[in-house]
Amino acid sequence: FCRKGDDIQKLSVIQSLPSLLQKDRNGTLTRIIPKIQQELPINTSSEFHLATSNVFKILIEMKLDLNLMRPVFQGIDSKDPVVAAAWSETLIQVIKCLSENDIKHDVLPFAVKLSQINRPTFYRINACKILGQVAIHPKITTFDVKKDIVPLTQSLCQDCLYEVRAAMCTELPHVAKGLSNDANVRICLLPCLVELSCDENMQVRAAAVDAAILLIPCLNADTVKTTAIPLVKRLCTQCTKEGDLTFPAVAKIYGKLLTNLQNYLSEADSVWFLDNFKELSHRGLSISDPDVDIDPTMAVSCREYCALNLPAVTFFVTVQIKSELNKWYLIFQDLAGDPCYLVRKTIAACIYEIGTTLGVDSKIILIDFLKLIRDDSEEVLDALVPNIGPILVMFTSVGVLSRDKTTQATLDIGRGLLKCQVEIYSNYNWRRRMAFLVQLEDLPTCMPSDFIHQHFTPLVLKLSLESRARPVRTQAARTLLIFLRYNVKENHRKWIRESLINNLCNSNSCYTRHIFINMCYEAVKIFSMKYFKEHFFLPLLSLGDDPVSTVRLCVVNFCPTLKQMLVLPVERNLQMKLENFVSRLEMMEQDKDVIATLKKKLREMRAPQFGKQEGLLEDKRKMEEEDRVQQGKSLPNASSKMPGGIAAPVATQRLIREPSRKQQIQPQSSGIIGRTQSQQSSTSEMSFLDQHFYIDAGVALPDTASTTSLTSVEDNLSLLSLDPPQNKEEEISTVSVENTNIENMSDEDLLELKTSTTNITDDVKVNIEKKAGSKLSSEGVKKRNKRNSCFFVSDIPKNASAVHLKRRSLNIGGNETSRIPVVTKNLADKSNIRRIKTKVEKTEVVHKTKSKIKTPTLKTDDVESRVKDKNANDCNINGNKSSLGNKEVKENLPINTSIKDKISIKQPSTTKTSNLPVLIRRISQK
Repeated sequence: FCRKGDDIQKLSVIQSLPSLLQKDRNGTLTRIIPKIQQELPINTSSEFHLATSNVFKILIEMKLDLNLMRPVFQGIDSKDPVVAAAWSETLIQVIKCLSENDIKHDVLPFAVKLSQINRPTFYRINACKILGQVAIHPKITTFDVKKDIVPLTQSLCQDCLYEVRAAMCTELPHVAKGLSNDANVRICLLPCLVELSCDENMQVRAAAVDAAILLIPCLNADTVKTTAIPLVKRLCTQCTKEGDLTFPAVAKIYGKLLTNLQNYLSEADSVWFLDNFKELSHRGLSISDPDVDIDPTMAVSCREYCALNLPAVTFFVTVQIKSELNKWYLIFQDLAGDPCYLVRKTIAACIYEIGTTLGVDSKIILIDFLKLIRDDSEEVLDALVPNIGPILVMFTSVGVLSRDKTTQATLDIGRGLLKCQVEIYSNYNWRRRMAFLVQLEDLPTCMPSDFIHQHFTPLVLKLSLESRARPVRTQAARTLLIFLRYNVKENHRKWIRESLINNLCNSNSCYTRHIFINMCYEAVKIFSMKYFKEHFFLPLLSLGDDPVSTVRLCVVNFCPTLKQMLVLPVERNLQMKLENFVSRLEMMEQDKDVIATLKKKLREMRAPQFGKQEGLLEDKRKMEEEDRVQQGKSLPNASSKMPGGIAAPVATQRLIREPSRKQQIQPQSSGIIGRTQSQQSSTSEMSFLDQHFYIDAGVALPDTASTTSLTSVEDNLSLLSLDPPQNKEEEISTVSVENTNIENMSDEDLLELKTSTTNITDDVKVNIEKKAGSKLSSEGVKKRNKRNSCFFVSDIPKNASAVHLKRRSLNIGGNETSRIPVVTKNLADKSNIRRIKTKVEKTEVVHKTKSKIKTPTLKTDDVESRVKDKNANDCNINGNKSSLGNKEVKENLPINTSIKDKISIKQPSTTKTSNLPVLIRRISQK
């Protein structure tokens, strides 16, 4: 390919040389590289030489056992300036990798050849660059530099072409480093530098200024004071004269000049250099001689260089001449208010560095910062916005701003930030908008939370809803979370949380709901796990029933994180809700992407968790800080703001109290119309399959049934909220109701009967109330629910008679009220139901056994009477209380065994034993 292939094939072979060396080193060195060396002299393609020069630089740096310098020298001698420049650059870059023998026998003779007067200008300029690099080669001694390089340097400094003189003047600092001796530099190079500083060409004089400044570290103190400082002052004075065009070059290196001369200047000299800098900073704005025309471009460049060097000048003033700080401020003020946006942009980029250098005196630049933050130039704002947060923290450290009280500076900066926001959002640059919101995260450390909540929280909330770019909306939501964390008032925190839930989680737009999920990722990083579970866990889980598959997919991706932060058994309720959500998705999800992701996340959730202790310390710190902020004891320091890089904390092992229903997020805003939900969530402790079993059987549970269908995510949130804590239950003596004569009972027995038993019908209760209505106080009687139905439901409020419950079956529509009566029973949960059923069965067996032993055989008339009594009681289930007489009620009233014993003593002949089963009821006591 290297000999007969076309140019593309040759370029391909050359560019693949480094990889070929790794695969077949010997074959590449013996076969391919020699062919390339043979091709170089005869190939005139510029592309071929450019590619080869880059590859040869890599090969020379690898220090191969090949002599590759000859092709380099041949390339420099090429008549094509592009090829010659490429190979010259290769030589200059590889000089540091060459051996001492190569330098002395190959490079130096070649440089002497290029520096001849009869060579073109381009070659002599390359010779200057080669000499400068050879002088600083570690293998070249001071003697070699003085013997071989200094004569060529002096000759080139006196070249007839100003381009060559300027090039050699630029290399003088390198030659001075090679000499490494003050005497040699003073004798060999300073005369050349002084001569070049008086050159008639402006470019040479500008190069002399750079060289003079860079030569200062190579000179001793006496030489600097007697020679270098006067020389530099003369150059600075000359550049300020009208008609001289070297002032941009002087302004460009002014900061380095003051840094190098700082230890050698007197106070008078320091003031002189500050005055000279002030004159340069006004270049092009005021001209003493109106007839002199200054190039506006050069004047702007001069002022821009002055602004760029202002941090170094600031450090020089604060160290050397602190008394001249007012004069420095006038310079800063003029540059910060420069009519050219390029100068203001440079000041905006370095204003934070300037303020840090000033320290406690940084408060003097507040007014200029306010002007810059109100600037209408996009370039200025691009440079200033990334520094707004650090600048505000700096002002807080010096007392300009305070997070404890609202000062005038707080009001001014607040107005400036709002004006800056308007200007930023008037242009379509979403990165600038996002950067601005990032800087607002520092506000809680600099301003009172009331001020932030009044002026910035509504603004950021609006941006999170109305911005177009998704990163901007996500960052706005994160900024709101920062405001939420550091707000010291509970009502403000509640408003922010409810606004986030109502406007993001409950939004009609799926894109906005995506923003809420992204916000939850940030909330995990910012807040402690306790705070997240109290306020964001349930709203996030409610989006698992979202009609948009991508939203459900995002929630599924979040599930492993949710599981990790749960602490068992304290948070069993949250775990069951998460498991119910996963179970519903497994059975009902139809989107293939969601199903695939769910299977993957389920494997992660079921896998054993390791390293759960890694985030405990960080989470503990967050929780302690949140407690301090909520108690209003202290606000966080500027350095305590949660960085975005902190990893999400893992689950802790501490016990977290269960949040009450009042602590759950219940959106109150009625202005936001929620999206319709077809699925209904259950608050009971039943599993997903058990709930659907009752629904398919036509049993509507009160927790899930309502007179209207769910029409918003707010309903889902209320269903997902934690169950209210149940009162502790204690076992007390149970009351079994058998045939008892109420007429013979005492007042104490009536009170105990009414307050203890649940196995009682409405008719019996009415008779009891008629009997002892005047003696039993309503305060001492605890109302009980009837037990007449064959199915069980969860707790409902006491005013359940006002609620029209529904029953659903295959034959009853969703809007049709069932005529089947529904009676409730106040049971705690499913486990209590099963336990009570078991006790009832055991009690039935015991009493059946007793009845076989003790109860006499009933006559046929008695049996028929019992059947009639039973039918009458069944009728009373439907509310017909008047169908039974008092006598029948008296004969069929169940009662406790202890009461039965008392009655047996009084009237043993009238007591009858009943075959009715005894129901044991656990009575909850407060």
